[in-house]
Amino acid sequence: MIKGEEVSFKNCRFGNGVKDFQYSSFGVDNVSFVNAEFGDGDVNFINARFDGRKVSFKIARFGEGKVDFHFATFSEERVSFYKSWFRTLSLGFCHLNGFIDLRVNRGSTIDLSNTVVRAEQFRILKENFKNLGIYNSEDRAYVEFKRCESKATLSESVKQKPATAIYHYPLYWFKLWLFDRAGLYATSPVRVLITMVTCFVVFSLVYYFMLLWTPADIIASVDNQLSPMSRSFYHSAITFLTIGYGDHYPYGAVRWVSGIEGFFGLFLMSYFTVAFVRKVLR
Repeated sequence: MIKGEEVSFKNCRFGNGVKDFQYSSFGVDNVSFVNAEFGDGDVNFINARFDGRKVSFKIARFGEGKVDFHFATFSEERVSFYKSWFRTLSLGFCHLNGFIDLRVNRGSTIDLSNTVVRAEQFRILKENFKNLGIYNSEDRAYVEFKRCESKATLSESVKQKPATAIYHYPLYWFKLWLFDRAGLYATSPVRVLITMVTCFVVFSLVYYFMLLWTPADIIASVDNQLSPMSRSFYHSAITFLTIGYGDHYPYGAVRWVSGIEGFFGLFLMSYFTVAFVRKVLR
């Protein structure tokens, strides 16, 4: 175990080969690998423990090897990989409770599998992927950020006022399905399109079964009569797309279902436009 106020490997050159810091324990306030050059070969910090207030790998160059922090323990303060260079950085099974600066200079893979992180880390990753032009990874980081943010908001609200759980939990699930499941927070226009088609088919079938089993009806204002199945799908289409030609109109309970479908259609079409334009402009 290394104790004291500071341990500095600043500007060190380690050369090629494996650099092994497994099970090391840094019981110091500051650990610095600033501008260190590790050469080619793996760098292992597996099960290492960093108890200080600051751990810095700023501008560190790790070469072509793998940088492995599996099961490493960090304090709740600051860890920085700002402008570092690496091929693969693995933080699997770590608890990143403090501020982790992942605005790296270059890297092909950052592995966060089975890692507990704060939502803020995903926001930083999103901005970094955006600057690097890796837009698919930016989208995934943004979705995780929004999910963590939503869960944190729910947890804090219920913790402060437990009685409001009866309101906050349904709101959380409503937002989860409306914004996340429907289109991954406007990052996937294909996902939104699939949701639109699914809603259209579901509402069409609801109309069809209502025509068969209830007094409700879809009445034609023209002479050309359609079969119940055709009327159901046609009415669903003009309602979902908010066209409303007026040649068919709902009667009875179908009116209420039509109103709900009109809301979903208007929302999902707007949602698809936002997601599609976001992809095109980027």
